[in-house]
Amino acid sequence: MQIGRVIAAVLLVAVGCAATVAGGARSLHAPNLIRVGHDNVVVDPSLRRYTGMVTALGDPDRDGRIYSFRAKPIGPGVAPPTSNTFRGWRLTILAGKRFASVFEVQSNGTSEVTVAARDGPLNGLAVSDVFIIEEPAKDAQAASQAGG
Repeated sequence: MQIGRVIAAVLLVAVGCAATVAGGARSLHAPNLIRVGHDNVVVDPSLRRYTGMVTALGDPDRDGRIYSFRAKPIGPGVAPPTSNTFRGWRLTILAGKRFASVFEVQSNGTSEVTVAARDGPLNGLAVSDVFIIEEPAKDAQAASQAGG
């Protein structure tokens, strides 16, 4: 009896998926369906990005605070950077205990990143955590240089 219900549920999902693919997402007319996502988010393709994964943590200072880590690039077309390419760029942690934490890159090597102390330490960051380093927007740079 249980197997029959499971098979019926699987068939129902398969038919629903096939109908969606055949008729587009709007072919399912569910009055209580709320569509969510990141529609209309425009990401400037001219802004450079680097995605990576933490491979090791840097040595802590005498107070136990960590400000650097070693990393490897992940994702299509991502290559190790040259020294200090990311100085002043924004580092955002995308996975792990420090998820959504943001730091400014103070310096970088081909596989090491150091953040500015004013943003706080990286304590809590762990090996295998994923991050992105993004070039600041040109208009934001101009505003900060102009004192705005």
